[in-house]
Amino acid sequence: MPKMPPEESTPLIVREGGKPKPKLPVKQLAVLVVCRLAEPICLTSILSYLPQMVRSFGVPETDVGFWVGITASSFSIAQCMTGIAWGRLSDRVGRKPIILCGILGMLSSVLVFGFANSIAMAMISRSCIGLLNGNVGILRTVVAELVPERELQPQAFSLLPLTWSIGSIAGPIIGGFLSEPAKNHPTLFPPGGFFDRHPFALPNMFTAAILFMAFVFGTLFLEETLVGHRHRYDPGREVGKKIEAFLSSIFTRFTSTKPTRKHSPIPTDEETAPVATHSSTNYSSTTKSPSPPVPHTHNHPHVPLPWSQVLTRQSIYNILLYFLIAIHVVSYDSILPVFFSSRPPTTKDPIRLPFHIPGGFGLSTAHIGLIYSINAVITMLLQFLLYPPIARHYGSVKLLAASAAIYPFIYFVTPYTLAITSTSGLYTAWSIIILLKSVTGVFAFTSSTILITNTASSIRVLGTLNGFATSTAAMGRAVGPSSFGWMFSLGQKSEWSTIPWVGLTIVAAMMWVWLPKLVEGDGVGGESSSSSDSSDDENEQDGENGAEVIDGERVRSIEIVEPEREEEEEECRKHKGRRRRLSMGSVGEQ
Repeated sequence: MPKMPPEESTPLIVREGGKPKPKLPVKQLAVLVVCRLAEPICLTSILSYLPQMVRSFGVPETDVGFWVGITASSFSIAQCMTGIAWGRLSDRVGRKPIILCGILGMLSSVLVFGFANSIAMAMISRSCIGLLNGNVGILRTVVAELVPERELQPQAFSLLPLTWSIGSIAGPIIGGFLSEPAKNHPTLFPPGGFFDRHPFALPNMFTAAILFMAFVFGTLFLEETLVGHRHRYDPGREVGKKIEAFLSSIFTRFTSTKPTRKHSPIPTDEETAPVATHSSTNYSSTTKSPSPPVPHTHNHPHVPLPWSQVLTRQSIYNILLYFLIAIHVVSYDSILPVFFSSRPPTTKDPIRLPFHIPGGFGLSTAHIGLIYSINAVITMLLQFLLYPPIARHYGSVKLLAASAAIYPFIYFVTPYTLAITSTSGLYTAWSIIILLKSVTGVFAFTSSTILITNTASSIRVLGTLNGFATSTAAMGRAVGPSSFGWMFSLGQKSEWSTIPWVGLTIVAAMMWVWLPKLVEGDGVGGESSSSSDSSDDENEQDGENGAEVIDGERVRSIEIVEPEREEEEEECRKHKGRRRRLSMGSVGEQ
């Protein structure tokens, strides 16, 4: 039977006959985890030493918070400028090339940042990390293309935040214990040596080595998932297959005499070809008039879809919420190290409740790194053990609402912990804050990611949609740390040191403006034919222009995704004698 070109609705995982339980493509998800792991290490390692790095540039103590915020947000400002472009480009040339380019760009920029000797050099190198890397949204897109089943999405989409948590454990430890090595480890790094002249180079060199390993691993083992590019020649992947075969021959003692076919997570053209295929001898297209046919973008997978199909109403609501989450969460993580490392209150400038709580706890970089690592460990456990079952039971919208209710409390009580005089009370307070911060972080970011992905009208807009979400969140990460860092510095100079914490509380409470409008999306190809026909303009166009005549009868592509449609599938199989596909994509039915 002749083949049709694969469309954006072509399923990535095809299960023929029966109804086996869907499984995760573990190998490819593992490759994505490796490619993702280096990024959180790079971004979180600076949390431990950035205040000290800014001080080493000769910045006055009262202005440290401001410049820490500006330096941290320079990455997000740059990422905001290029996130959409990287996502749009990945919809054209493929996911894998863009992911590898992002890793290389981050690697080179990290090395420059490690040797920065001025605020300007530090900000430029951090900006380059954002300009040259749009992997956050693209990696989410790859996960969505690999795992279209809604029942598997909580597990699949939890992997990237889980990887972030693992990197967030390692990042602050790397930054805290490898920065200023001549000061912290004088026996290994003698004073006056190379690492004494460049006290923040070692953690960035270590991070660059991890990024290089991620680049090599991605080149060898990452599959392309973009429709139309899945089977193009990939020299890196060919070498990776030879390495896999070599390792398999070492660890396998007995081989089958009959050659077996190894299945890739990305199916072949024959596996993904629609049931109703086109033949010039037997089939003819139906036309309403002799005029030229209306061009249909489904037949041109590399033509970007219009923005009206990228940004639906639900997409806009979810991206606005993602923007607010990025503002207050990243701003809190940015000013918290400054709060921890600032000098404790003195008799000249004591605590005057309820509005003036100056200074901080006077912690070292090692202690700050340890606190962030503990928070990341808790987050990782919650992400792995708690989120998937709770998300399946309650849904992403309710978990996002729970986070929105807890965030304002965390931000409001944080400065008042400095007024606690009891050691046991202080430990108890911060244990509760860290636990709540971990829970809300897991619920908010993972739920928001799933909700944004499930608002996509077509699999062909996933790269652009996630790129737009990444750029919008980057705008929040740019505006937030710089603004609240300035507020922190302003508060330390005035009688209202609680200004940044009250501001974070207000921003977090603003999430309730859009939360009541959210609905659980079905994802690409996840709606039934009846609902999609009435709510999706693209599907309506398919019904008008995409119909064909097969054996004298009109055939149109519809979606069958719900288990309760078994009777319709059985009738289709008996009538046409064709194989049935049960997937998130569309099938041909007479």
